Amino acid sequence: MEGFRNFPHTTTSQNPIPRESPSDQSLEAAFSRLNVSPFSHPPQFSGGDYSNGSVPKYPLHHHTTVGGNELLPVAFLAGDYESQDRIFGHMNMGVGDCWADSDTDHGSGGFGSNLHKPFDIGPNWSQEPLNSLSVADLSGKIASLAKDQYGCRFFQRALEVEPKEFIDLIFSEVLQHVAHLMLDPYGNYVIQKLVEVCSEDQRTQILLLWTKNPFLFVTLCLHCRGTRSVQKLLKNITTQEQISLFMTALSCGAADLSMNVNGQHIMEYCLKNFSDEHKRCLLNVVIDNCIVIAKDKVGCCVLQQCVDYCCGETKGRLIAEIIGEALVLAQDRYGNYVLQHLLGLRTPQVTSILLRQLQGNYMFLSCSKYGSNVVEKCLLESGEEQSAEIIKELCRSPNISMLLTHPFGNYVFQTALSVSKGLAHSVLLNFVQHHTPSLLSNQYGKRVLAWRDRSLRRM
Repeated sequence: MEGFRNFPHTTTSQNPIPRESPSDQSLEAAFSRLNVSPFSHPPQFSGGDYSNGSVPKYPLHHHTTVGGNELLPVAFLAGDYESQDRIFGHMNMGVGDCWADSDTDHGSGGFGSNLHKPFDIGPNWSQEPLNSLSVADLSGKIASLAKDQYGCRFFQRALEVEPKEFIDLIFSEVLQHVAHLMLDPYGNYVIQKLVEVCSEDQRTQILLLWTKNPFLFVTLCLHCRGTRSVQKLLKNITTQEQISLFMTALSCGAADLSMNVNGQHIMEYCLKNFSDEHKRCLLNVVIDNCIVIAKDKVGCCVLQQCVDYCCGETKGRLIAEIIGEALVLAQDRYGNYVLQHLLGLRTPQVTSILLRQLQGNYMFLSCSKYGSNVVEKCLLESGEEQSAEIIKELCRSPNISMLLTHPFGNYVFQTALSVSKGLAHSVLLNFVQHHTPSLLSNQYGKRVLAWRDRSLRRM
């Protein structure tokens, strides 16, 4: 998938031109594969591949799921196409007048559109190359042809070289079918190319259509193919009106987008490229859900970006919310990375508040798989006086000897030895010396002794 610049790439390129066989050069050969009857093939939704022709005959339960896809009804996740159709039917996006067709191909998910009259591309058409088609030949057929790999490829090429009148024709015919096309395995490439080459006014029209129902707009952003068209549009919007429309609609699903592998790219682009004023509504939703987001595999990365790209009062609120749950996040497999990121900022005020929040729990956290990472980061990123206070708390614990032989605690002890100075360092060395006999028989204790020996040789 084609992400934005500097975004993590989790899939292959989003915009490959579908492969063309040598036999596809004639008009009849190319278009004989097209199903351009009224029951053409709109998009496949994530959650099931029905390319073998098997389509669910009955709707699934309509409760919502948990996790990164909380916003999506089960219908969208499990392939309930009747329910998808009813939901999209509330939007005037060319999806309402559809039915489930059992004769599927190329993974379109069994949707058929009733919006076009059938037309025949067969023996009556001359044997001519694809590029000989005229505007008159295509009129009324573009939305259907765009959902086939040959038509998709043809329109992508044509949009790059044809005059504005041709772009206007494609725009006028696909506008009311944009949701189907942007979710279609082939049609989504046509929409991506269209939003790239169309006029500013046409781009605004597309944006108005997409965002008039924010819930469904976010659903499209979360979809593995829908997100491609949204990202392409996002990179081409320039006016204040367009940005405001986009961000207002996006904000209602900020939490779900932050925890979704498709939505995260949209979130990160907005954070990096839009003003604080435009980002405020988005960040307010993130702040309200920051603990849930921090404990998510994708969300913890997005939340770190939020910390980096917000400022002023908004940044203060976000950091305060995170630190308020520091003890919980320190023990979480993903949340601990968010705390380490805050410490890595090396902002004295933030570091001091976070250290106070964890005070009294350093021994407990040192024996935690994830908490031990946070304690090590506290020792490494804090000042000499602050790290000495942490070491003092550890040494006062009756369980200090346990750190030397603990699978996670021994790393904390080694880090404490590396950052300590003066009296604190001497106390730790004496403690190791006192427990040397027992450490020699323990695999983790041996690591502490090895670190001490290397340290002494460097002195």
